[in-house]
Amino acid sequence: MSVNAKVKAVVFDLDGVYFERGTENFVASLIHVYGLTPRQVEDVYFNSEEMKKLKLGEITSHEFWSFATQRWNVEATREELIEMMLSGYEVREETQKYIEKLRLLGVKVAACSNNFSDRIDGLTKKFNLDQRFDKIVVSCKIGLAKPHSKVFNYLASELDLMPHEIVMSDDKESNVTVLQELGFEAFLYEGWSGFVEKVDYLLFSDKNNG
Repeated sequence: MSVNAKVKAVVFDLDGVYFERGTENFVASLIHVYGLTPRQVEDVYFNSEEMKKLKLGEITSHEFWSFATQRWNVEATREELIEMMLSGYEVREETQKYIEKLRLLGVKVAACSNNFSDRIDGLTKKFNLDQRFDKIVVSCKIGLAKPHSKVFNYLASELDLMPHEIVMSDDKESNVTVLQELGFEAFLYEGWSGFVEKVDYLLFSDKNNG
């Protein structure tokens, strides 16, 4: 079966799509080891201005983890917390197999993520992400976060493709809306099986090839 010539690349999110339960495992470890409440973790790791700045590369790793340990009032080093975070990540086998299938078909694969240097650099080293993906675009490296349109335009430029040649799914409506406005073949991520079904349809259906 031939691949739709209009589709040249498929873009994956990392947390929850390429990786299984990485963030959830880190949160659980913080609660178990340091006696934190879910709210304490959320206020720092998800909702703080410091985390937003970290994901944009506006503050250093040392500044963020110093802030975190002070807010959590825990005796932990930056290195210990980073190791705890990275240890909870495992690649979803079905996702990796699907990526390998796409690459064998000549389809480029990329990752696009709002992320920070400790996490993306650590995961890249641990799982050889730079060999798994043709391109990886992360907020901390470019100083912009999804859903800013410049992130997606930068992604297309890095892939050397037009937006309409790129399939991308995201679990946030705001990101999908911007992607569609820019001309990407974008849809809401609502689970792995639905994602594969939609991508396969775009890649292989007679309607798209005709």
